[in-house]
Amino acid sequence: PDERARGLSMAERLSMRVLSRMWQMLLKALEEVAAAPNAMMAAEMAMIRLTHVADLPDPEQLLRRMKTAPIAAPLGGGPVPGGPGGGVTHSAPRAAVTSAPTASGAATALAQAPEMALARYATFAAVVELIRANRDVKLLIEVESHLRLVHYAPGRIEFEPTADAPRDLAATLAQRLQSWTGARWGVSVVGAGGGRTIAEERDAERLAAEAEMKANPVVQAVFAAFPGAQIKDIRTQSETRTEAASAALPEVEDEWDPFEEN
Repeated sequence: PDERARGLSMAERLSMRVLSRMWQMLLKALEEVAAAPNAMMAAEMAMIRLTHVADLPDPEQLLRRMKTAPIAAPLGGGPVPGGPGGGVTHSAPRAAVTSAPTASGAATALAQAPEMALARYATFAAVVELIRANRDVKLLIEVESHLRLVHYAPGRIEFEPTADAPRDLAATLAQRLQSWTGARWGVSVVGAGGGRTIAEERDAERLAAEAEMKANPVVQAVFAAFPGAQIKDIRTQSETRTEAASAALPEVEDEWDPFEEN
């Protein structure tokens, strides 16, 4: 009964257009999750996208709002009477007089529009969230793994790439940000001065443990004997014990057998 009541309440609040839109987004998300190199990240982006469009009106409501919205009055005055014989009107001179301040105001608004668009991205973390919100998984992985930030300001990014960074990372990042924000972004590459990548910050503990292991004489001897060796995983003794305990089969108590003789 409780599930039936919740289902009826949800059916009353969700229209068929909203359900169709969510269903199409879920189908698209399934394709993205299947094709993404990181399925969990693609699924998280799909949930963010569904949450973002939850409060957006459907196309029918948008059309209704456009029809009922008040129409702005046209700029400029009425016609200017002409000569006594022809009755021809000449509105161009008057239009030129009244359109000058309007053009100036439009130019000011256009000049302020990029600044207002960039004001939303005060930090580089906001840029990363923008990439995540636009579900560009490939660019997100490249930015998190290969970009060592040197300097950031809204509309300007300077970074030091890692040794295995894509050669077109700066151009791709600038192009995507401009298409998403409508403002021009300057993304430049420098040779030094960058900090750790986002992935390295996220894996700081593991990197510290790996550096400690590389300083161990035994590990150094292994690397000297096998130059191509790599550290794949680091586990402490406590982690090994915990994993072994969880993987061990639980003890099964002896079951009572009614046919067993006492």
